[in-house]
Amino acid sequence: MPRPSKLIGSVERAFDILNLFDGHSPELGMTEIARALGLHKSTVASLIYTLEARGYLNQNPVTRKYRLGLKLVERASVVLSHVEIRQVAIPHLQVLRDEFDESVNLAILDGAYVVYVERRVGTRALGVRTEVGKREPAHSTALGKAILSCLPKTEVETFIKQHGLPQVTSQTITSPDRLRRELDETRERGFAIDDEESELGERCVAAPIFDHAGRVAAAVSVSAPVPRLPMQEIPRFGVQVRKTAEAISRSLGYSPLA
Repeated sequence: MPRPSKLIGSVERAFDILNLFDGHSPELGMTEIARALGLHKSTVASLIYTLEARGYLNQNPVTRKYRLGLKLVERASVVLSHVEIRQVAIPHLQVLRDEFDESVNLAILDGAYVVYVERRVGTRALGVRTEVGKREPAHSTALGKAILSCLPKTEVETFIKQHGLPQVTSQTITSPDRLRRELDETRERGFAIDDEESELGERCVAAPIFDHAGRVAAAVSVSAPVPRLPMQEIPRFGVQVRKTAEAISRSLGYSPLA
């Protein structure tokens, strides 16, 4: 972790600008950015023009607002192409997708969030669509709970203390005690459940993936609209998701007996 004295303020502010854009704010005006960061508009303008010149921001000619540029996609593709787990998982994700014809996701834990690093989308109408690179609070997703269930309990307590359990939907688990019980149940059955906790109308089943050293590295999930994933079908989905996670883990060199 770099010391604060070594950090360059202008670079930090440039990254702060990029981090403002998300699914809820795909476009932002210069004034909005300045207000959000508490910076003078002239400072923001210089940073925006630099980011635009480098391809990290683009200006919408109609709204005059800014959006993320394709240079970020280029950089992300370089990172993702070198993520071993993604390369190993892809054929297994395809098989799982074909099994249910629903959206299949691969995600890793990053602080308080899970980050989607790969997906395979089902062909059925009104399917769940999750973009690669999307971040969601870990405690509200099956993917996140699958990973958290495999961490030492001291790390789970640190996670709760540092990040809290903010409410995402009316179904989100916001009680530490309830989350602890949920993680215990997840460990026992081998897969986690998201029952409209991250998105109303959507259910998800996920299982953890382990690396060659036996550490939890990621999770794989199947997501579907509630009518296509009724509670009585959860065990059937869970078995297949767990088998897929186990196959990916073996491909990464994991041996439960080692």
